[in-house]
Amino acid sequence: MYDGEAAILRVLVADHRVFQRRLVAEALRGWGRVDVGYAETSDQCLLALSYFQPDVLIVDWDLDGGHGLQLVRRLRMGEAGDPYRKLATIVVTTQHTAGDVERARNAGADEFVLRPFSTFTLVKRVQELQIRKRDFVESPNYTGPCRRRRGDPGYDGPRRRMFDSADKSADTPDVQIRKGLVRMYVERIGSLIRDAADNPEGMRDVCLACAQLSTLSSDMKDRLLMSATSSLFNYVKGVGAHAVLNGEVVQAHLDSIVQLAELPNSQADLRQTVTQQLTVMVTKKLRQAGQAA
Repeated sequence: MYDGEAAILRVLVADHRVFQRRLVAEALRGWGRVDVGYAETSDQCLLALSYFQPDVLIVDWDLDGGHGLQLVRRLRMGEAGDPYRKLATIVVTTQHTAGDVERARNAGADEFVLRPFSTFTLVKRVQELQIRKRDFVESPNYTGPCRRRRGDPGYDGPRRRMFDSADKSADTPDVQIRKGLVRMYVERIGSLIRDAADNPEGMRDVCLACAQLSTLSSDMKDRLLMSATSSLFNYVKGVGAHAVLNGEVVQAHLDSIVQLAELPNSQADLRQTVTQQLTVMVTKKLRQAGQAA
């Protein structure tokens, strides 16, 4: 479990394989303040729900000899109690046919992640569950989250789902996810840098968080965000090992990264301006530092 600040998200992982549980846990912990619990069987999972009280459940398809989906059905039918019938649930599997995805959705899973997965993919699915909460459906043939996952971007008729926006200029789910992930890393880096002022060894954690943020932007394939996060990583890695970081340079990076994450791709000129201003500011500050030395 996370030993720092209070966890902002509690995730229960139901998987009988220790190695796979660790992979999921490390992916989530690299994201931020996440508390991870484990269960090796369906019965253990149902018992753990009451005392761990997770926000998200991650279930392996192969749990109990290939009966992971049965756990999802038991959950939706209320076997763990009414409070957990609507628990956000992700199924992780190596099964990858359209029929397998349909089976998971029909069992009541909210999301489906194919193994092997990247940290970005898993975190994105968890973020989607937090941002796009779907209606819960109860009918004679199905109990679980609404299975209508994606809207038609060309559709201009009435919006029927709770997460449909009447404002066509509103952020898409992908943009909201990008904002959330980047902000978490930026806040974590800022906190780590403040802690490192009293603990030089903490610079390794700062460097690692910057590297993770840089990797995240690469996964997003956002060229300008990649440029800003890579610049921050290179600065921290190059300077932090032997000198005190320039607070203005670091803050300029963090502010620009947040701006780039929040500005939609449609505002390409403004995003480009943010990147150029960052480059100019960093170059100026580093030149001043060199002259002072």
